[in-house]
Amino acid sequence: MTAFYPPRPAKQRPLAAIEIALNVGPPVLLGAALAALYAWARSGLEEHRRFLMPGWSDLWTGAFASEPVRAELFRAAGVTAQIALTGLAITIPIGMLLGVLMFRWRFAERAAFPYLVALQSIPILAIIPLIQSLLGFGFVPKVLIVALFTFFAIPTTLLLGLKSLDPGIIDLFRLQGASWRTTLLKAGLPASLPALFAGLRISAGLAVIGAIVSELFFVSGDGGLGQMLINTKIDFQYEQMYAALIVSSAMSIGVYLFFSWLGRRLFSSWHDAGEA
Repeated sequence: MTAFYPPRPAKQRPLAAIEIALNVGPPVLLGAALAALYAWARSGLEEHRRFLMPGWSDLWTGAFASEPVRAELFRAAGVTAQIALTGLAITIPIGMLLGVLMFRWRFAERAAFPYLVALQSIPILAIIPLIQSLLGFGFVPKVLIVALFTFFAIPTTLLLGLKSLDPGIIDLFRLQGASWRTTLLKAGLPASLPALFAGLRISAGLAVIGAIVSELFFVSGDGGLGQMLINTKIDFQYEQMYAALIVSSAMSIGVYLFFSWLGRRLFSSWHDAGEA
């Protein structure tokens, strides 16, 4: 007697309001917790030292409500975003190519993976003087710092996704006489995209952090949020300093949420990773 397996219903997308709550809710709760911690820490300061942690009303009137400060924040955020996106535009294709090469040839994985781990283990701040000596203080070394921050997650997650491909699917393609390139494009890459997007979420958030860190050490050219943090601290403009910190945090969280939302849209109907 033949067993009957009823078809599984397709997963229904959650309502738009629920999807927004799932994406925005955790960062909002974390922001509320940090705001409460900030207020608690400020309340413990002596009165003459509270200018170091301005109150919410002072932060609003001294930064976000001021048109010149808002314009400077938008300009600085644009510079930081340009550095971060340029670094990602370099690391994503190179990282994906390296991940494919490591999957294709085992000796390539054995040769490259230890250096990837070493690259991730090296404290980037320790090699900044070397980068300064070789590349100067312009735009290129800032992009290089972003690339060093973001590179590791892309080839490693892609390689993990490619290795998780069912060997039976590979054998099926071989039986049909498909080339390795066809197997990669029609089976390997689609199956590895959820894992790759997990790496992209990590790298996108680190790109903003890397851009700000690079501006802290390469103070030249058009200043971004990192330079704004330094300059406002030196000038004792703490309202503007905290405003730059808030905007930089919002940018980092925003790009992470974007890739999370994109992953939900692409994979939630057929892969459990799209629900993460």
